Amino acid sequence: MRIKTTKEKGNEKGGVMRRVKVLSLAHYIEEALKRAEYHRDENSVVIAKVPDASGFFAQGDSFEEARENLRDVIEGNVLLALQLGLEVPHLKGVEIEEKDVETQAP
Repeated sequence: MRIKTTKEKGNEKGGVMRRVKVLSLAHYIEEALKRAEYHRDENSVVIAKVPDASGFFAQGDSFEEARENLRDVIEGNVLLALQLGLEVPHLKGVEIEEKDVETQAP
């Protein structure tokens, strides 16, 4: 699944220029999960986090549950960042392209 988000600005021809970010969400999530670190806290809860990616953390009663919860957190955070026009944390090996695309005005 490739995700595109936009920022709009008008041009002199009546069209709209949109700044679009394009990335493979599935690839991004898999790369983030490869970097994840796991440990058990003092209550035996498994804590999962992606180093250097703010907000990418989750927990679960087992490794598998923590990993699935982390997958959901990563997806949600990336989609929210794209919707709000925020930066998506950079992950080595994952390309996030930015393109200007002209569209017709409504």
